[in-house]
Amino acid sequence: MTDRVPQEIQVPRQVMKARPSKDAHWLKRLSENETELLRTGSGDFVSHQDHRKVVEEASLEFMQELRDEFLNCVDLFNSYRGGSHLPNSVKIFNISNTPADFIIFRNTLKLVVSNPALGVVNFSFVNRANTFTKAPSIKTKKEGYDLIAQLYPFNDLAWTFHGERINVEAVVRYLFTEFVKSSAIF
Repeated sequence: MTDRVPQEIQVPRQVMKARPSKDAHWLKRLSENETELLRTGSGDFVSHQDHRKVVEEASLEFMQELRDEFLNCVDLFNSYRGGSHLPNSVKIFNISNTPADFIIFRNTLKLVVSNPALGVVNFSFVNRANTFTKAPSIKTKKEGYDLIAQLYPFNDLAWTFHGERINVEAVVRYLFTEFVKSSAIF
């Protein structure tokens, strides 16, 4: 018989390192709400039942995730080209007076990533003259691409395009490629 060694009890940090979850924000909010309840006698223990609040919070988290993914692409692309100090490098900027909107800019083209309505994330290609343009080979409506939040049972929120679930990395890869190719100066 083999002796079984009992597993060591893990503290929360060890558990999170062993099973990292990119969606652990809810645990942080839950613990902050409980701490607030204990400190003040009031706390938010019903927001998980408010679908509007769930979608609003998920939209901001999703916009941050998109920004992080695009920022990685911008940094890597510019470094492969020799640095962000060179002409025609790609830049990324936050949009003032918005909680999470941002712009990716190069030459005369902007890719605007915005949250224009509850549960909607929009990607629009815009030239300097503020007119909407279609990048070559993009077959889309004039306003760009809309990702829509779909809320399923138990607050399972998924981002969709034309009713189909999307993969964030695939969306970023596709749109960043179109942006770079469309903004290149020959």
